[in-house]
Amino acid sequence: MPETVGLRLVEAIAAQDAAAIAECFSQEAEFRALTPFGLRERKGADETAALIAAWYGDSTVVDLVDTRTGEVGGRLHLMYRFEGIEEDQPYVVEQHLFYTVEEGKIAAADLLCSGFLPRGNTT
Repeated sequence: MPETVGLRLVEAIAAQDAAAIAECFSQEAEFRALTPFGLRERKGADETAALIAAWYGDSTVVDLVDTRTGEVGGRLHLMYRFEGIEEDQPYVVEQHLFYTVEEGKIAAADLLCSGFLPRGNTT
């Protein structure tokens, strides 16, 4: 099932495992991400994984709290929300990924990110 690679991606992000993130993308993958800081574009599995891993790299906690999959006009859609802690500050982030799969790997992906937003204290 093509959406399986998307779910593996979410698990890899939660595990903060850059190598596992890269395994989800083809070597020729085209990745575009719209974040609150602007458009980010990467080519290939390693560059894409490095960008995604960097977003979560300073987090001491990354908990998956919601995920959904679907399809929009022939493209797969994956929504995931994490709650985490970075520099002792709790945050929430939601990302929507629209992607295509070729030979079991993500070949092209467009991501929309909410940004890492403060959330209430959980202690």
